Amino acid sequence: MTEHFDPNIPPAGETDPCIEGDFVGPVVVLEKPALGKGNLVIDRTKPFDIKVKWHVFGNLVPLWLTALSKETDKWIVTAYVESQGPGTEKALAKAEVALGGPRFTLDEYYEATITVPAGTLDSSFSSSETESGVYKIVVTAFLDSKISSVVNFDVLGSIEGPIIKVEEPELAAKA
Repeated sequence: MTEHFDPNIPPAGETDPCIEGDFVGPVVVLEKPALGKGNLVIDRTKPFDIKVKWHVFGNLVPLWLTALSKETDKWIVTAYVESQGPGTEKALAKAEVALGGPRFTLDEYYEATITVPAGTLDSSFSSSETESGVYKIVVTAFLDSKISSVVNFDVLGSIEGPIIKVEEPELAAKA
């Protein structure tokens, strides 16, 4: 699982200014109705959820988020897929998560559930040989800064999720 957060300003010393971000646990894929804690085989005829948790921490967090909250009140959390083999690369769906405030702590936690509509992804049966039906999920959490056009104060986290297989039970049974 690869993850990145920007800004990533770790402290060099105990009292140095810092702001960092981190995802809490893996990206979880859940079919509806959920069967257990996650699923890597998805029925394309049904919607499914992608859940992700993250936090930003450090002594600059209250200042940074308070400044951004004046113009931006939400995180935009987007799930993307990249086909493993022939197929599509695209944005799946997005969710908005309230930034919070007006008082921020040194460690702010967030979570999002992104609902992917039925039929968004193809299985290997639905598009003959043009789709593998196997996809890697990537999720981004983006907080847009409107403070300056000279210096970028945006916050972005990205995390690779699991590889999933999309099936279409009715077509698979006929094959």
